[in-house]
Amino acid sequence: MRKSRPALVACLLLLTARAASADPVVIVVMDGLRPDSVVEADMPNLTALAKGGTFFINHHPVYVSSTEVNGTALATGMRPGRSGVVGNVEYRPEVDPLFPVAMEDEWAAWTGDRASRWISVQTLPQILRAQGLRTAVTGTKAVAMLWDRDWANRTVESPTLYGGSTIPGAFKDRLVAALGPIPPVTDRRYFVNGRQDRWTTEALTKVIWAGGELPALSVLWLSEPDYSQHGTGPGSPQSRLALKSSDDNLGLLLAALDAGGRRARTNLMVVSDHGFSTIAQSVDVLTDVSKQGFPVGGGFLEKPENGSIVGVPLGGLVTFYVLGRDRAVAERLVRHLQTTNYAGVIFTREKFTGTFSLTDAGLDGPTAPDVVMSMRWAADAPRPGGLPGLLLSSSTGYNPGQGMHGSLSRFDMSNTLIASGPGFRSGLRSEVPSANSDVAPTVLRLLGLTPPAGMDGRVLEEALAGSTAAPRVETETLQANASAGGRTWQQYLKVSRVGTQTYYLEGNAGAPPAGR
Repeated sequence: MRKSRPALVACLLLLTARAASADPVVIVVMDGLRPDSVVEADMPNLTALAKGGTFFINHHPVYVSSTEVNGTALATGMRPGRSGVVGNVEYRPEVDPLFPVAMEDEWAAWTGDRASRWISVQTLPQILRAQGLRTAVTGTKAVAMLWDRDWANRTVESPTLYGGSTIPGAFKDRLVAALGPIPPVTDRRYFVNGRQDRWTTEALTKVIWAGGELPALSVLWLSEPDYSQHGTGPGSPQSRLALKSSDDNLGLLLAALDAGGRRARTNLMVVSDHGFSTIAQSVDVLTDVSKQGFPVGGGFLEKPENGSIVGVPLGGLVTFYVLGRDRAVAERLVRHLQTTNYAGVIFTREKFTGTFSLTDAGLDGPTAPDVVMSMRWAADAPRPGGLPGLLLSSSTGYNPGQGMHGSLSRFDMSNTLIASGPGFRSGLRSEVPSANSDVAPTVLRLLGLTPPAGMDGRVLEEALAGSTAAPRVETETLQANASAGGRTWQQYLKVSRVGTQTYYLEGNAGAPPAGR
């Protein structure tokens, strides 16, 4: 039977009241933080939080292991193919038919939202604000804009801060009056981006939280250690200073919670968007492909013809958009990639011998590329005492010894999630696989709301207070082989499954390593 309008209104009011009475949630994103970097010498605040709460030691990004993809997964609980964001940079001809566009670019997002929908689903802040709840999203990096990019009907009580810009614009005046302008960016090869991260932390703790009650959801996205790891490689002396910088900002946030007597009734989740590797060598993939006679380019002077290829080098991967979905061109491209020494794992929209499908990686959306190639990697350490994980990089502006991610390396595909607060179990090291797409449904559960039907991520029941859940975990290794260039091409993809959720552990060219 249909409920009457008054009954529906009563149900909505009850739902909102329950959420409003729930303990607030704070998400701190430490961009690029590897779990093996969480050590007391560099990060005393975070290690203490891990000991007193839940450390998800088998946590993973969604693939692609890059910032905008996982920022969107964190914000929506969706895999990339369903959220609509499958790369940091994508070819979106409805926005720009000549050049790929950055997904966190404000103009591109504004234009894309009017052409269709830049992000295909609602984000956490949008879901909560529709329930009448306050939210605050603050980020040193522009990716924070993807969390809550609605320009209409916004107030300073539920702002978005991204790289010094704000929605609504009037909120920036309040920040500048209190803190001054955001400090200038530094050269990542020599300096930690600590001043900008400190400014963003104070924007949340000293300005937004100054009113008393916390928003239902607060997000703080720090640029470190990603910023320094790109410049000097993970595990370098500068990157260790970057770890301390992020830990110090966590300390400021915890002190702000303590000062208001709010820490005991706040659920805190510290997460990273992806892991990290060290560059062994940079490879100009597009030049190599063009030498084989493919009409490939990273941009065009006029609208490209069908059969042309838009190639987007993204560090740990390259995406290829074959215009007109020309199957013959895509297949020839795949056959060439399978003969190279830089290809790791190849995914394709149409199934070809020796590849996995985009569906196998959760990338099968209408705007996805036709071919996605993860770069090859190795488990070696770059130097004695350094963090393991070497990667071939498709971004030629980076040099060996600097850092990169985006691949299916086990080091890119292992990231950090630590949770603490009244909603979580204490002293738990959870070995159950989890992913960034699980954060949003878990936040909604903590706030007393039911995750929307069809959300890809799962509620992390095993870590919630009072739970004794022990989900069943199944792990398998997918393999694909082909004959290419007179030799056998092999690739593998190792995944774990909990219920209907798939977690990507690693993938590379060749046979899977024994014992893993």
